Amino acid sequence: MEKTVPCRWFLGCNSQNGFYSLFEQFTLPAAGWRCILIKGGPGTGKSTVMKRVARLAQRRGQPVEEIFCSSDAASLDGVILPKTKTVLLDATPPHALEPQFPGAVEQPFSLCGCWNEDILRARREEIVTLGEEIGGLHRQAVRFLSGAGALLGEARRLAAETLLREKLSQYARRLADRELPRSGTPGREELRLLSAVTDRGQVMFHETIPALCSRVYCIEDPHGAVAAQLLSLLREEAAGRGCAVIACPCPLSPEKLDHLLLPEAGVAFVTRNGLHPLPPGGKIIRAERFTDKAALKVRRVRLRFLQKTADTLLRQAGLCMAAAHRQHDRLESIYIGATDFAAVDRLADGLLQKLAEDM
Repeated sequence: MEKTVPCRWFLGCNSQNGFYSLFEQFTLPAAGWRCILIKGGPGTGKSTVMKRVARLAQRRGQPVEEIFCSSDAASLDGVILPKTKTVLLDATPPHALEPQFPGAVEQPFSLCGCWNEDILRARREEIVTLGEEIGGLHRQAVRFLSGAGALLGEARRLAAETLLREKLSQYARRLADRELPRSGTPGREELRLLSAVTDRGQVMFHETIPALCSRVYCIEDPHGAVAAQLLSLLREEAAGRGCAVIACPCPLSPEKLDHLLLPEAGVAFVTRNGLHPLPPGGKIIRAERFTDKAALKVRRVRLRFLQKTADTLLRQAGLCMAAAHRQHDRLESIYIGATDFAAVDRLADGLLQKLAEDM
C-alpha cells in the first residue's frame, strides 16, 4: 500500500511563561485515546521506537502525525495514529505523564529495565551536573522568551489600538459563510503547535498545512493584532457551525491563536510574519485593510523598535537551547553506553506486533 505523508507538529515548547505542554489532552478519558506512555533515559531509544511505529503505520497506509521535540528538533516526542486513536508519547520531563487510568486509558511502556544501573550510578555526579546545566540553560531561554513575548505583546497592543473592529467582524462573518460548512453537530477542537523556538532557532512545519488543507488563507500581519482577532472570530464561527478544527496557539504566547486548520472542510487560516515564516502561496489577507493607517503610522517607529529587540531576544533564546542540546548530547552518550539496545529492540518488537494488529 502507498505510504502516507506524515503531518508534523510540536506538542510542547518553551514559552514566555515557562514550558507549555499540550500532551495532557490525550490522557483525558473523554477523548477516547489509547495512550502509550514511554519512559526511559535520554538516548535510550524512545524516539527510535516511535520512528519504527511511524514507519509501520506509513507502510500500512495509515495517517500519521509526528510530534517533534522542541529541545531537539530532529527527535520525536510522540506519534499519533488517528485512525486507531492511538498515541505514543515521551512521558519524561519536561512533559512528564503518569497513568491515571492504567490499562484503560494509558499503557506504560518502560525502557528503564534495559540499562545497566551500576554504570549509571558510577557516573552519578556527571549525570546530575549535566542535568542541572541543561535545566539552567532552558531557564535562561525562558527568560529571553519572556522578554521577547512582552515586547511582541506590547507591539500587538499598539497595533490593536488601530483596528477597525467592525470592518474586521463583518469580514470574518462573510469569510465564515463562504468557507465554513454547517454540520448540525457539536464542534470539536484539537490543539497542536505548528512552530516553536528550538535548538535550531525558530522552526515551523509549514508543509503540514497543505498536507491537510487544499485552500489556505495567509494573514499577512507583521504585528499579529489583526490575525489574533480574526482567528478568534473564525474559531467562534467554526464552533457554532459544528466544524472540526485544529487550533494552533502561539508558541511564545499560548493565550492567543496563530493558525486555524479545518481539514474536513479543506481550509486553513494561518498567520504569516517574522515569527511565522511561511513560504509564498495561498490567498493573502493583508492586515492593513483592517487598520487605521494614519494611527498605525504614528506608532511605526515604536513598533519597529519592539520587533527588532524581540528578534534579538529570540535569537538568544535559540542559542541557549542549542547550548542545552549540546550538553544533552553528552548526557545521552552516558546513557547510550549503559543501555542494552538488543533488549530495547525486543521490547519494541513486542509493541509493534500489538499495534500492527489494529492497523
